[in-house]
Amino acid sequence: MKKLAITAAAVLAAAFLGTGTAHALVPGVDIMDTEVGYGYNAAKDGIHSAHIEIKPIPKVVVGAEYRHWNHAGNEMDVYAKYKIGHLYIGAGNRNYYDRDAKLFGLVEGRANVLGPVDAYAGLKVSSEEREYKAGLQLDLVPTSFDVDVNYTYYDRDDVKNEGGLGVGLNYHF
Repeated sequence: MKKLAITAAAVLAAAFLGTGTAHALVPGVDIMDTEVGYGYNAAKDGIHSAHIEIKPIPKVVVGAEYRHWNHAGNEMDVYAKYKIGHLYIGAGNRNYYDRDAKLFGLVEGRANVLGPVDAYAGLKVSSEEREYKAGLQLDLVPTSFDVDVNYTYYDRDDVKNEGGLGVGLNYHF
């Protein structure tokens, strides 16, 4: 588990450090677009999370999310997804705080609702759980900052299912 986390961090750091040069070399092409963010969700006893997503080539996104459940433990997802129209399909690995790591599949959709407001929904499925998420994202500063309001429901095997409202702040560069 530690090797996977260290490898993922190294890959993301290498891609992150190359972000500025990719934009300079290929102006107007949306490669190496990066989003970093922080979120808090009221599920269970509270979940703090941080994520990073990088687009190394058009239509492909790689990312990682770290979650700290206040009174349970820490989890980390590492994933990749491919864009088809308004949908993303992908796969990843989740290191659980209370069980062995598991591979998961994901489907996400995003659409513009009105002006600076986007709506999104997603589903992650593994042999241990189903995670449902739906929310709205508002551009505060176009192409830089946005705020995210969502609801996430964790349907996990062998534990009480948890769900809660969340809020987050994201930065794009």
